[in-house]
Amino acid sequence: MLQSPSHVWMRLGAAAALGALVLATMPSGREAAAAGGPARGAGWIHEDLAAAQRSNVLLDGGGLRAAAAARQPMAASARGARGSTPGGIALFPAHGLGRSAGAVQVAVDGTARRADVVVEARGQRADGVWTEWREAADATAAGGDLIELPDTVSRIQLRVGFTPQAADGRAGISGVRFRPVDGAAERRARPREPYSARLYATRIGLVGNRTANGHVIRSADHFVALPSRRGLAAKGGGDYTVRVCAERRCAYVPVWDVGPWNIKDDHWNPGREMWTDLPHGKPQAQAAHEDGYNRGVDGFGRRVRNPAGIDLADGTFREALRLPGNAWVDVDYLWTAGYTHPAEVGTRSKRHPLIVRSGPATTFEHVGLAAHAAMVDVACRAAGQLVDGPFGRTDQWLRIGPRNFVPAAYASGGDTAPRCSKRRAQAHPEAPVGLGAAPADAALVEAVPGLSPE
Repeated sequence: MLQSPSHVWMRLGAAAALGALVLATMPSGREAAAAGGPARGAGWIHEDLAAAQRSNVLLDGGGLRAAAAARQPMAASARGARGSTPGGIALFPAHGLGRSAGAVQVAVDGTARRADVVVEARGQRADGVWTEWREAADATAAGGDLIELPDTVSRIQLRVGFTPQAADGRAGISGVRFRPVDGAAERRARPREPYSARLYATRIGLVGNRTANGHVIRSADHFVALPSRRGLAAKGGGDYTVRVCAERRCAYVPVWDVGPWNIKDDHWNPGREMWTDLPHGKPQAQAAHEDGYNRGVDGFGRRVRNPAGIDLADGTFREALRLPGNAWVDVDYLWTAGYTHPAEVGTRSKRHPLIVRSGPATTFEHVGLAAHAAMVDVACRAAGQLVDGPFGRTDQWLRIGPRNFVPAAYASGGDTAPRCSKRRAQAHPEAPVGLGAAPADAALVEAVPGLSPE
């Protein structure tokens, strides 16, 4: 099986935890930016350092600092590239706001310098959808730095990463603080349908190494890597999920890593962070390989030897899509359109994926897999085979894509979705649905390697 030699992982991981805080009225984002922050008297919100989810980061009496490289080595994915890719991550709980904000002033205190840390923020919109992450230019500066978010938000979450320069332990963070700012949001238009692109996919491999969000890679994992940390989901989470399809099979998987080739190439966004002269949806690596763009090298100056725009974990590559080798795939970035009827996939094992069927019963064709914690949008609900799962016992099935159904007993949410038409729910069964029969065997629902049928 082929493996991408170009895999580069990035910076930070993310998780969603909840908090609540009522904030005072702030000036407009433009006024705050001009004044260097919110009005005098508007208090900073101080993060509890002990509450952070930490990966390769130590907490001691002086605060947070990167774990020594000798004690917990950096991910092998970062070794093939010149530049700084943080190996230590501290993810803070989210804070609820008493009003909407479009930007956030962030600051870190301590001995860490600009080159030692990467500080990012994201926000949750009123409809529950998280924006992508945005990076502060220099949160170590006096007064911190203003981060403009993609939209106005009702919750704020921060994450901090330590770069290799800070691995000797001398760069410490004694405090992390923020204050929301009204207005100033990018206010990007959200499409009615998720943005889609056709990308060249390679296999990650690298079992035993650590992803950008701190996950240790296993041999049959189900996740993907995209070349920007802006859509990097939490360790174990699925806030940023993609649908990857090839040859009538689809995988619903979270973004847990960053790569291949680049780390600041959010090609799915019309206003991308880098390479802004490239067409929307075309990865820089593809342009470098096919057209000689940037003299044929990536953001690290390496010769681009394949046009890869997405990396697939081994389980996604082999089990979900059954690819014989590197291949072109269709990718839908599900979060780019938001969710009308969101649901989170959940399996009993919390590790193995859910089998996706072409209809509402296990007698329908096996057409892909949905990873545990994948966040999907439910188009409609259909009555079908009875299933006993982590979320109850029901005959309801959820259509999460064209000819893609999963049992509602294995998903949290989707209850508000409308009923599917009979045509969509009953197309091309391999055998009768068998309503009223005993619940489906778990091996026909959750894809446990060695037990589930092909």
